[in-house]
Amino acid sequence: MMRKLYISLLTLILVGLTLTTSVFAWFQVSRTGMIEGVELGVALDDDLMISLDGIDYYKDISKEMLSSVIGPNPVLKNVTTQDGINFFQGPLAQSSRARPRTEYIAFDIHFRLTSDHPNPNYHQKYVYLSDRTNPTYQNATQTKGTFITSMGRPWVNPISFQNGMEIVPAGTNRVYYAKDAMRISARNADTNEVFIYDISQDRYRGFGKIFGAYDYYINRLGVSLDIPAEPEHTIYQLTEFSSLQNDIALDKRSLLSELSLVSETEGIYVYEGKTTISIWLEGWDADAFDAILTDKLFMRLNIRSARFEEVING
Repeated sequence: MMRKLYISLLTLILVGLTLTTSVFAWFQVSRTGMIEGVELGVALDDDLMISLDGIDYYKDISKEMLSSVIGPNPVLKNVTTQDGINFFQGPLAQSSRARPRTEYIAFDIHFRLTSDHPNPNYHQKYVYLSDRTNPTYQNATQTKGTFITSMGRPWVNPISFQNGMEIVPAGTNRVYYAKDAMRISARNADTNEVFIYDISQDRYRGFGKIFGAYDYYINRLGVSLDIPAEPEHTIYQLTEFSSLQNDIALDKRSLLSELSLVSETEGIYVYEGKTTISIWLEGWDADAFDAILTDKLFMRLNIRSARFEEVING
């Protein structure tokens, strides 16, 4: 009797493991398909230069240059974070650290700004992630701005689930996109301040929703999990700039670094700073469905320097 009970329990465990690794992206052992490209760029009329090592500075950093830091064939796994600094694996392994380069992307960006303007108040020493665009995957390589786009993958859901304002019937064939579950964080090396940017800019389908991928999961496996609170420093829009003077930032939402003066020689001012960028698939996103794990991504980050003027409403 005990042997039969043991075998029955073992069978249930094995069935549970099989489902866990095949029906919900949060639990997948496999990773996404290739990241086709990651690029960084600065506007040509900006005095800012960027670097991966703090030695050689450029206006643009190509995917080939970045591959020396993030690896030649970067892939992603669904991970999560509450602070944009410490990353962890799926909800059944919340104490297991996720690894950069193999489960999410992380790299440092160094900034250098040179100005000959005699008035330091006019130096554009605030550096921002800026100018979100939303190209298709096919047009990504010709598009400037900050974006993450993906090819999309068709998926037929085997059971029905609540997906926001609708119920998706079982057997529905739809295309799902990894770009909808992506996040970018930036940590200022000097102040340790962090923001987490939901680049889909869709607050309704953001972190920890009870519909979408979570509802699909609990209905498929018949278990539930405690959903954590949304990370405190999440933003859904990038910094806005003055429509009259585009070198003036109106807020600090997506501030990467406030550069520090490192030298001043014969009227030439040099400022420097550094930030750590992390990019990942957020496992608690409402769009973290199975299909996204085979999607292909292309991403570009646009960086802009500016002055800052606080806007006081009243």
